[in-house]
Amino acid sequence: MAIGERRLDGTFVSDLPDVRLSDIRGDEDSFQGMSLWARMKLSYIDMRAATRQLIGENPSEARLLFFVLLSDVIFFLNRGVSLVISPGSGASEKLPLEIGLWLVAALFLRTLTLYLFSGAIAFACRMCGGEGSWRDTRTGVFWASLVAAPIGVIGALIVALFAHLEPYAPILAEPAITLPAHLIGMVFFVFFVSASVAEAHRFRNTSPVFIAFSLLTVALLVLGIYVYANYGR
Repeated sequence: MAIGERRLDGTFVSDLPDVRLSDIRGDEDSFQGMSLWARMKLSYIDMRAATRQLIGENPSEARLLFFVLLSDVIFFLNRGVSLVISPGSGASEKLPLEIGLWLVAALFLRTLTLYLFSGAIAFACRMCGGEGSWRDTRTGVFWASLVAAPIGVIGALIVALFAHLEPYAPILAEPAITLPAHLIGMVFFVFFVSASVAEAHRFRNTSPVFIAFSLLTVALLVLGIYVYANYGR
């Protein structure tokens, strides 16, 4: 039947809805998605919008795993900067072992932790009225981990710079100066994850999610300090 020819029901072929190929093709065939760098730039401006577009593309599990592994590599680079550029006293002898352990932790333990973390967050959000699935939550959490990872490297470089300038400016060794640089990656990770999870579960505001994650982070830090002080030496 030619375009414009009248059908038996009185409609024309040209009257039929315009179905786009991108609406019926899978993630691997999608050609409307943003590039990685364009989405990262958008994330630093509007994390919720970037997450919404990514979830709308229905990314494959392989693509989500790629996000995690790439963030793992950047996380390992972060620890490598801390260990190699500004190692503590006596650290050089154990440096190869520490680097190997951090590589294993980054590629395996961190990946597993993010999967479990996203599952727990999805369950908690659903209990609080969230509408997102575990897949939506994984998409938001994995993407947020990738977006926040470079900021952690920047923080590590700042700490390394302070360590090298310490002989000329002793004030740079004060915890009040170095602590913000140590925590900058964690703070942005909490913020980006909060925005992504809020968008994935259609929460109206990001603030309640950010407050909940912040309290959880502080509790885990206090627990970690307690465990290290009592059992880590």
